[in-house]
Amino acid sequence: MDEKFFEGLAKNVSDGPTPYINLAKLEAEVVEERHVRLRLPVTELHKNHVGIAYAGSEFVLAEIAGGTLFMATYGTDKYVPILKSVECKYLKPGTKDLIADIALTEEEAAEKIKEVEERGRGNYFLDVPLVDVDGEDIALMSFNYYALPAQH
Repeated sequence: MDEKFFEGLAKNVSDGPTPYINLAKLEAEVVEERHVRLRLPVTELHKNHVGIAYAGSEFVLAEIAGGTLFMATYGTDKYVPILKSVECKYLKPGTKDLIADIALTEEEAAEKIKEVEERGRGNYFLDVPLVDVDGEDIALMSFNYYALPAQH
């Protein structure tokens, strides 16, 4: 994967094929091999009725970060991740911009995709912590993606 590939993934975070996600105005701060850092600006769009980050907005940040990390790790030619289940733990109200910063070592990446490689499809588990810009823990999303063969 080359620099243009990662630039394309970064562009898709806020200007991609899903109009609803584009509305969120997520910011791709880092998209590189096995590492993604996305920011959610907690503007009025993302505040709920009591002025804190809306739970759905936090979910969108984590889900897009996880999917982007999958593609930044394994590419887009062989597998495509779809969401199978998620457990959301909201730890503290988010009132400032939120960050999802996730990375995998080569070894972690190989272990996570092992079942998929053996069967041609399968479960892929990923925890995505969310922190605010001050580093305070805000939420933890535990995803179970299902990796399917990519359609060409």
